[in-house]
Amino acid sequence: MTTVSPFGQRARNADLVRDLYEVLYREHRFEEAGRLFHAGHVDHDPLAGPAAGGPVGHFRALTERFWGLRADIDHLVADNDRVMLFATWTGRTPSGGDLRLHTAELYRTQDGRIAEHWNVADRDVLAAHGVPGLEGDGEQPAAPGLHGPHSAVEQANAELVLGAYREVFSEHRLELADRYYHHDYRHHNMRTDAVPDGLDAFKAFFADNIAAFPDLVTTVDHIVAAEDRVMVLVTWTGTLTGAWSGGGPSDLPLRMRTCDQFRIEAGKVAEHWEVVDYLALRRAGLPTP
Repeated sequence: MTTVSPFGQRARNADLVRDLYEVLYREHRFEEAGRLFHAGHVDHDPLAGPAAGGPVGHFRALTERFWGLRADIDHLVADNDRVMLFATWTGRTPSGGDLRLHTAELYRTQDGRIAEHWNVADRDVLAAHGVPGLEGDGEQPAAPGLHGPHSAVEQANAELVLGAYREVFSEHRLELADRYYHHDYRHHNMRTDAVPDGLDAFKAFFADNIAAFPDLVTTVDHIVAAEDRVMVLVTWTGTLTGAWSGGGPSDLPLRMRTCDQFRIEAGKVAEHWEVVDYLALRRAGLPTP
């Protein structure tokens, strides 16, 4: 019997997901792509639904809407049987317009195949292109906590990130942000470059958030950790009873999903990337980038 080390399992699963993007999402080899999925594959993406032909059939249908549709992996973190990544999707609309969509994808593998899938998509972009099926808030089932073996450093990094969501974002204790973030940490938003770096800008930004959404709460639905990286899928809930970013108060509810990647250095966040479902902000009454 062959035993695969945790490192070996992570590398193998990362290769599996990269194969998926090469075979299906870049080269459109539809017939071959089916072999990459487990027979019991479950897709939690509300847009995929019970698509005929499973995930391959769902993507085939999207290529009929967006000519030349392809996806490129921007960041990938492999953690035991889970692989989480950021992807940029590009294509052309029937009217000749450009599609540029950022998503975050989480895959669970089993027996060398992709067995389960969750995601966060910037549905504001999809709405602008008339994609149907965007009703609701995109809620998907959670699988919280780390899965499988992790080093002590990885466990500490995960606890650091979970602590930030609990104390800073949900309990609104901005004075504790220094405990979790380096003063000069860098912030990257996948949709816009107009996001300032550094802890002072972070505190000012979230002070405005909390003023706009006094009941803001975060729930970490999924978390993966590998070496110096932690990635999470998060649900943000609140009510826009204040004013923020030129909008509100609307008294409308917010239920927003994001994916965030953190690079941890010396026990604090040194760098952060994010994918946001901006349609949720728009529906709450706020402008989007």
